[in-house]
Amino acid sequence: MDAAILVVIIVLTAPTTQSADVPCRTFEEIYPSGRELCEKMFDDAFVYETNLSKAFTMWFFEAENPNNKVAERLGLPSADDCHLEYFHKEAPGPEPDNFTECHPWKDYSCCHQDTVSSAQKIKEAYGKEWHWDRCGPLSSACERFFVQEACLYECEPNAGFYRKFPAHIYNESDLNHNKWQIEGMPIRADYCDAWFRACRYDRFCAVDSGSFFSCAMEYAKVDNTGDDGVNAGLIAGVVVACLVVAVLFGTLAYFILQERKGQPVFNKLEG
Repeated sequence: MDAAILVVIIVLTAPTTQSADVPCRTFEEIYPSGRELCEKMFDDAFVYETNLSKAFTMWFFEAENPNNKVAERLGLPSADDCHLEYFHKEAPGPEPDNFTECHPWKDYSCCHQDTVSSAQKIKEAYGKEWHWDRCGPLSSACERFFVQEACLYECEPNAGFYRKFPAHIYNESDLNHNKWQIEGMPIRADYCDAWFRACRYDRFCAVDSGSFFSCAMEYAKVDNTGDDGVNAGLIAGVVVACLVVAVLFGTLAYFILQERKGQPVFNKLEG
């Protein structure tokens, strides 16, 4: 009897984790196809483009960046400035030989090596609420697409042409304006479809039809809930567990007391 109660106590007092009250679903439950993934996840930053000659790619292996030809076909000027302003450089240029995570842009990049030194560094750059694996670890194939998208955003000079509030309309006094957001950048449909296939059975935040921006806002609220950022649900769970343990200890004490009085509980039950 004592051993059984001890096991229960150990289980109840072992470290537990409490998932945040943010819904998680598989990618295929959130996004019907690659189109919705690319266009919804980043709040209209990208457009699913079936005309591949006029669509940018988020990754390449050619010595020359194929996005430059795409920009030319779209009538865009040479990308001599980065335009986006967050961790970005003012103007694109080469990076050192240890520039490996976003290596396609090594020779002409808008990002610094320190910004994209590893997949982990990229994931953590904007805060915990922007971690793409808040619903659990992603498959390596799926996570690689998030890294590639981040490399495009941080490093691709042509991305700056799609800044949502370009310099000529940016109003610093307007709280809705910023210097970092992009909008309407056409992305190859086959790339979006490949991303969907790679992540199909992985899990992601389902808030607002899978909007990464909305998810980040919800996670920020969750992370700031309770004292020192402790989730209220976790606190409630610990309190309940403690109450259960207290009841078990009280019951055990009662059994021991009855045994010492010569009035064992179980003997009476058996008799």
